[in-house]
Amino acid sequence: MTYQLKLRSGITAFALVAGLIAAPTFAFEPSQTECIAPANAGGGWDFTCRQVGKTMQDLAIVPGTMQVTNMAGGGGGVAFAEVVSKRSEDNNLIIAASTATATRLATNAFPGNTMDQVRWVGAVGADYGIIAVAKDSAINTLPELLAQIKADPTSISVAGGSAVGGWDHLKVLIAAEKSGITDLRSIKYVAFDGGGEAVTQLLAGSVEAFTGDASEAKGFVDSGDIKVIAVLSPERMPGDFASFPTAREQGIDAI
Repeated sequence: MTYQLKLRSGITAFALVAGLIAAPTFAFEPSQTECIAPANAGGGWDFTCRQVGKTMQDLAIVPGTMQVTNMAGGGGGVAFAEVVSKRSEDNNLIIAASTATATRLATNAFPGNTMDQVRWVGAVGADYGIIAVAKDSAINTLPELLAQIKADPTSISVAGGSAVGGWDHLKVLIAAEKSGITDLRSIKYVAFDGGGEAVTQLLAGSVEAFTGDASEAKGFVDSGDIKVIAVLSPERMPGDFASFPTAREQGIDAI
């Protein structure tokens, strides 16, 4: 099977994988089904598992509710190793993955693991990135955030749900580079096990900004707890995110 995803800084593609069993064809067993989200609850992988489980139940593909197991650690590496080493023959199991998974496998960030150790079932969606701050932050725009980082890098910590060097980290680095910041290593990025945990730390005041995906931030947008200062899409998103400006609108060509 050939697996391809177009990788861009501002968009994350979500996929499903399964253990690579010995049988020549993958026979998904629709009983006691399970989806592993390689991060804590509230992030993009968790959202993917829950939405796919609901869709499969609505379509009567599986009976009852699909169990979602959160297995955080190593930017997805803990879950990947668990499936490959211990659960490769389970035929009722799928695992959420994304462009971040493919990138980390390609760069050998999961030592001893490769892309062909699992079966890539299919791409199920894509999500644009965002950069946000807490609702009571004095920062209101992306240029304001980046100007403060440029003036005093130690004053801003940015939280994300991917490992250092992962897509959430790259989102803020690319925006910073496009704004003229040359010392990208000075940017303080704090990695958490999932976007949900990263936003929680933003609300707790542990960090000053959040970088992640629109889907994992939607609940916090709806509650008014966070302020989206930039969407990393070519044009404004429709629906609930229509009022939030893109980075491009603010003179920063980051998508």
